[in-house]
Amino acid sequence: MSIVRSTYHSRLSALSRQSRRIGDQMARAQLEASSGLKVLRASDAPGRTSYIHSVRESRADQSEYTSNADWAFQHLAAADGGLGGFAQVISEARELAVQMSSETYNTDSRINSQADATALFDRAIQHGNTNLGGRYLFAGEAYDSEAFDSVTGAYLGDTEEPEVAVADGNVSVLTGFDGSNLLQGSGDVITAIQNLETALGTGSATNVQATIDELDAALEQIAVARTVLGGEMQRAEDGRDMAQNMTIALASQESDLVDVDAVESFTNLFEIQQAFEAALQVTANARSSLLFSRL
Repeated sequence: MSIVRSTYHSRLSALSRQSRRIGDQMARAQLEASSGLKVLRASDAPGRTSYIHSVRESRADQSEYTSNADWAFQHLAAADGGLGGFAQVISEARELAVQMSSETYNTDSRINSQADATALFDRAIQHGNTNLGGRYLFAGEAYDSEAFDSVTGAYLGDTEEPEVAVADGNVSVLTGFDGSNLLQGSGDVITAIQNLETALGTGSATNVQATIDELDAALEQIAVARTVLGGEMQRAEDGRDMAQNMTIALASQESDLVDVDAVESFTNLFEIQQAFEAALQVTANARSSLLFSRL
């Protein structure tokens, strides 16, 4: 009789261990089904943990690049608005110069129109001090302060230009410009208006006419500046598109590494639940048999 009892005890112990093992498997299957993840902790995939971490870091980088590109594009668009304003001011200044260089107007008319040139100068300075969120976009890296002096027109910024990364491989976009280079290159935008103002003050048609070439050069300078800025805007858009595409690719890659197949997961859970219920039933029957053998 002791042999029978020993056999039943061994069988019951084995069945209990099997039930616990299946129970653990069911708990794991339930967790995977509810979370949608097959990798919940590092121990679940020790050989892939480093790679998964790398993919997630790359996704975070792409998110940052996308944000940077959007932020840069906003500032570049504001800068382009400033350049557009400059172009309008210079065009009006040229019209004034052509008009007042005509002998139709006398000395007094030219002197009186100096106030118009002064108003154009003030508008030019406002565009030169274009800012977004307190950042003066034509002041270089000294963007916390105005780029141009409102009285003299002197450049107050520096020659370094701020930039922000928008893609892997050190791809960056400018978010501000050296105004002394962008606006005071081969055609000095500020000086051209100042010279028109001075020429009108002399009342001389010859002096006023002499400023037209300077104003033409200033218009060309603005056109070059807008080309440069347009290139940066395109780089910002390209960087954003690249980062967004990379984000999608990395998200798919991460999903392959850590996500479960929903149908497969719930099918597996159903099968384990059935096995667990069967194991419990067999264990219960074995306990009844052991109890009966003792009677």
